[in-house]
Amino acid sequence: MRILIEPNDVLMFRESKPYTAGESHLARSVYPLPQTIAGALRTAILIRNDFSNDAKELAGYRKEEPEFDVLGHFLFREKEFFHTPLDVAESKDIDGYFLVEPLFLNQWNRFIFKGKTIHFESVGGFIDYDRLVGYLKGEIGEEELEEVVSHDLTVRESRVGIKLGNAKTTEESFFYKAEFLRLAEGVKISIWLGEKGDKVKELLKDEKGLLSLGGESRFVRFEIRNERPLSRLENVWDEIREEINRKKRLKLYAATPLLIKDGGGCFGWDINWVTKNEHGGIKIKRIYPLIGKPVTFSGWDYASNRPKPNRYAIPSGSVYFVELKGEIECDRPYLKLGELTKLGFGLCFMGVW
Repeated sequence: MRILIEPNDVLMFRESKPYTAGESHLARSVYPLPQTIAGALRTAILIRNDFSNDAKELAGYRKEEPEFDVLGHFLFREKEFFHTPLDVAESKDIDGYFLVEPLFLNQWNRFIFKGKTIHFESVGGFIDYDRLVGYLKGEIGEEELEEVVSHDLTVRESRVGIKLGNAKTTEESFFYKAEFLRLAEGVKISIWLGEKGDKVKELLKDEKGLLSLGGESRFVRFEIRNERPLSRLENVWDEIREEINRKKRLKLYAATPLLIKDGGGCFGWDINWVTKNEHGGIKIKRIYPLIGKPVTFSGWDYASNRPKPNRYAIPSGSVYFVELKGEIECDRPYLKLGELTKLGFGLCFMGVW
């Protein structure tokens, strides 16, 4: 099931850095995290049903995760757009984009990433659903990469203000600037629902309506569509899996942020721990991680009435190059890895390497 969200105006999704008027002057919006999107749905379910027992159970009242499953959320303009994989790169010394992959340095038991050059940076932006499927099938060549990436889906919009006192006069040292996120014309947010999506539709009561989303009491319009957004990947998954098993290696693309904990409870990047313990059909021989700067987030624990501790997530668009010991037996084209998967964290697609 897909829920489309269309903002009425700019949106504010506060970064984890503390902001206190008079001490800081800049409040910056970031790309919305999964917990924010899921939280908007959970709140709407509770309010629209007057905190009934059914609503509390489905929304996970006073729990960290709901009973329903959010697969992920993505920008949408006629189709979904995903964060560009980090192995799509560019260099100051070379025209155009190119793909990078790991080069194993056996004599030191280490590796480097190399494409046309070892000096590169990821291009950023977004790629649409059709081209992501082509990327996962290994059919996107370097000559096509410049047509793949979109940078025009969101813009940052700054607004300035100053605090007014009781007498409606300005207060010294309270000037501030807020940076909002504006979606480009025709761009929406697409939420993919998995398990118990039908129950979410039932308790939202209407197929169209309003939701409160993010900070500053901003409202958005939503529309529920009975569609299977994963069908494009499901239709080609047998073909992709067969090629992965033939080569004994795969790309694991993080479609949403990954919250990975090791056996000691520390946050990190090593997916070997979670695939070993949660997906026994995947036996990893070697991992080459190409990951971005960790996303820091926290929040407020309403059940305990205190702030949550900081957590560190691997960002969307990160790519793991994986060598396998055995074969992939998974009958679906995605994995949910790590912590808080029902909130929308940990959605990974498997592709050809």
